[in-house]
Amino acid sequence: MLRRTSNRVKDLVDKMRLPAVVRLSRSFWGDAVGARWNGAARNGTAAEKQQIVMRQLPLMTGRCRISTLELPRCSMKGQDAERLAGVLAHCPALAHLDLSGNLNFGAEGAEKLAGVLAQCRVLVHLNLWNNRIGPAGAESFAGVLGQCAALAHINLSGNELGEAGAESLAGVLGQCAALAHLDIAGNQIGDPGAGSLAGVLGECRVLTHLNLSSNGIAAEGAESLAEVLGQLTALAHLNLSGNGLGSAGADRLAGALAQCAALTHLNLSGNGLGEAGAESLAGVLGQCAALAHLDLSKNDIGAPGAKRLAGVLAQCTALTHLNLSYNHLCTPGVEKLAGVLAQCTALTHLDLFDNRIGDSGADRLAAVLGSAQR
Repeated sequence: MLRRTSNRVKDLVDKMRLPAVVRLSRSFWGDAVGARWNGAARNGTAAEKQQIVMRQLPLMTGRCRISTLELPRCSMKGQDAERLAGVLAHCPALAHLDLSGNLNFGAEGAEKLAGVLAQCRVLVHLNLWNNRIGPAGAESFAGVLGQCAALAHINLSGNELGEAGAESLAGVLGQCAALAHLDIAGNQIGDPGAGSLAGVLGECRVLTHLNLSSNGIAAEGAESLAEVLGQLTALAHLNLSGNGLGSAGADRLAGALAQCAALTHLNLSGNGLGEAGAESLAGVLGQCAALAHLDLSKNDIGAPGAKRLAGVLAQCTALTHLNLSYNHLCTPGVEKLAGVLAQCTALTHLDLFDNRIGDSGADRLAAVLGSAQR
């Protein structure tokens, strides 16, 4: 079976023309050996099959112009990156590179990959999600990302970057003039890391998507980000969920959000905003004219917070999705919201899961939603 897999890769290489898309992943292996992928398909482990790919990849050099190379969850290790780098050095048309989910890639793999990325002049998408490159890996990339002039999408989420890794990236992001999507979620960069990034994000003039969720960012980091958000005139998606912003963080962000004229998606779920945080946001949401998706779930805003939001929701004329689940709204909070929902004419999705709304709250919602359908 392994020989059949090897032959399949050779056949794939032989048939390549310009441009080429190469996707070698679990599904590929399942097809190649005629068996459903189950972690170690028939007659070969994942590691053995991945090694076949790495041995065959050099055959592509000089034979094709790869524009997309996807090797997600292929059990690649740091030492495999050297062979991969040898291939990428001869891929001047490479625009999309996905190496996500290779948990053992690490700092060693990042260092070897970074050595060749500067030659990928037309690289647009770089996905290194969940590769555990750490601060050292971030430092390696920092030296070359600025040379990738076309780079528009960077995903470094889940890489254990920490404060030091964020600082390294901050030193180069300002040079990425085409950067539109930046995902650094789940890296525990904390307030210092948020401050480092905030110092350069203002130079990313075309940034439309920013994901800093699950990073341990509190009020101090929120204040740093607030100082730069108003400069990001193209920003449409902002995800700060799963941090520790608290009511103080919401208060610091509020003024900046009002300046984000292009903002359509805002996710602040799981931040412990409370009633005070809801009040701060309520004071500015009406100025976010383009806001269509708002997620404030898991923030314990309670009935008082719901009352604050209810007073402004009717001004959010573009709002189509509202998530207030897990907020202890109870009957009084839902009744306050129900009184204004009829004025939210664009609203199509409403999530109030696990709020103990009671029969009275349910009846009030049913009456309002029923009338909206007529």
